[in-house]
Amino acid sequence: MVVAKPSRWLVLPFASLAFQWPLCRATAPTNSGSWTLAATGDLIGDVVATNDTRTAAVWNITLAADFAFFNMEGQILKEESFTGYPASENGGDNFYGGVGGGPYYSPEQATLLAKYGFNLASHANNHAWDFVEAGMISTHENLAKVGISTSGSGVGLDEARRAVYVTKGNRRLALVSAAGTHTPQSVAGPGDPDEHLRPRPGVSVLRATPFTVVDAAGFDQIRTIAKSQGQILAGDETSITLYTGQTQIAWSNWMLGEESGSSISWDINPDDYTGILDAIKVAKKQSDATIFSLHAHESESGAADSDIPLPPASSVPASYTRNISHAAIDSGADVVLIHGPHTLRGIEVYNSRPIFYGLGSLTYSLGLSFRGYNLPIEWDDGIIAETKFENGLPAEVLLHPLVHNQLTNDTSLPDRTMPKVAPAAEAQRILAHLQNTSALFGTEIIVRDNVGYIKIT
Repeated sequence: MVVAKPSRWLVLPFASLAFQWPLCRATAPTNSGSWTLAATGDLIGDVVATNDTRTAAVWNITLAADFAFFNMEGQILKEESFTGYPASENGGDNFYGGVGGGPYYSPEQATLLAKYGFNLASHANNHAWDFVEAGMISTHENLAKVGISTSGSGVGLDEARRAVYVTKGNRRLALVSAAGTHTPQSVAGPGDPDEHLRPRPGVSVLRATPFTVVDAAGFDQIRTIAKSQGQILAGDETSITLYTGQTQIAWSNWMLGEESGSSISWDINPDDYTGILDAIKVAKKQSDATIFSLHAHESESGAADSDIPLPPASSVPASYTRNISHAAIDSGADVVLIHGPHTLRGIEVYNSRPIFYGLGSLTYSLGLSFRGYNLPIEWDDGIIAETKFENGLPAEVLLHPLVHNQLTNDTSLPDRTMPKVAPAAEAQRILAHLQNTSALFGTEIIVRDNVGYIKIT
């Protein structure tokens, strides 16, 4: 549920989400016939040519689809001629001693992605600004050259929020992209013509700040800590944020609640929220179908996904992602694609539209040991989610399980990053995980011949 306050909109914990947004969909598409959208997750490894028949089977799926989507996690640039510089904030390394830089790929890899059928990409994520404006522009230009339309970042907020459109035959599809997980430096802005300030380039973001909700006893302890640090408190506060000088301590927001334990609520920026929904409404009026893409790593409890075995709580998406997903569909989105989590998450069907809460990785380079962590095998998993449309509406979803290098974990293999259709045993394990994580939303996945099926009614 959303509680409107002058300074923020508060999304309550996942278990308490009973509020249903009013249905305000635009006119239903009139396009007849059938077509498909193939969607996958993050590009976090090199795209290379390979003769592996299991990878060729993946491309058979994306090439057969009318539209194919991935998340462009990083930049595409020509290293020897790039004149930009790394940002002072990196989307993943700041807390490990590195500053700036990040993943980037050669223009030849964009050519391969187009060759394999991809024509849609999101560039709204925590690595979109690793090489600041020059890297973003280079990425857009290199993808556009090969026919891949990109949304989610731009030279100003209007461009970053605006949908891109792809036409295939007589069908026009719109893509609106945003990032819940992002660096503070990457936030696009509108500018101010009256003050002669140009728009700020960057990413279309959905700022959502977590508040840990504690009962009265726990809140008293936080209050005592805050006072001992010399924090200034209002006296009748129901929330406390701890600071060091003017800088907020990471994960330092606390809210008084009635729960005997602790849970998380999310403070959503209302301008981001309404701006994204407005962009979806505009896109719906100008397309046969509209896709909303969101990059969001966060889990509802804050549970880490790097433990072995994978903690079940890490697969529960943050409630703010479910809130914006429902609102996006009510505003006209026909499919919601969420990426960012390094493991697969569940699928919900809301108002006859699918929401994918975690699509995993398209390419994957991290292996099963990263930054001192031994990672669960689920980090290497992925899917191609194939949504079939009939008469302009989603009718069925096919889930094609993928693996990358988990069967050997040999980092010397040149094609270790590439997706491969999962062998039977791994496919069954991946689909069982999706069945379990989707049950939270009441979604039934039927498994036949190592493929998952969701019927949409």
